[in-house]
Amino acid sequence: MRAWARKRSDRPTKRRIPKRKRITRTAPPPPPPSPPLNPKIHYEAGWTDSWTHRRCMHEHKTLLEAAKCAMPTGAGWYVFAIEDDEPRELREAEEEIVNRLRFGGRD
Repeated sequence: MRAWARKRSDRPTKRRIPKRKRITRTAPPPPPPSPPLNPKIHYEAGWTDSWTHRRCMHEHKTLLEAAKCAMPTGAGWYVFAIEDDEPRELREAEEEIVNRLRFGGRD
């Protein structure tokens, strides 16, 4: 039998592979920040008391230690970093860690 004389039903059918459902994957959460690589950095707690600024003068290795040191002083507490003997504001990621402790981990 010639190829052109074949019936349509005689041809082999193509096997269709069903499309797989797409799997949505979320990225894993970032790891918690590690202790600073710069050994000349530490954190201190500060607060306001009768319109004056006070600080704890402790050299805390982590943000959470400094925040826990400041919490008993009242509502007007904050944490700042000392890097190379110069105080500086916390970076955005550092501030987020302190705020999670301060406000109870709300999302």
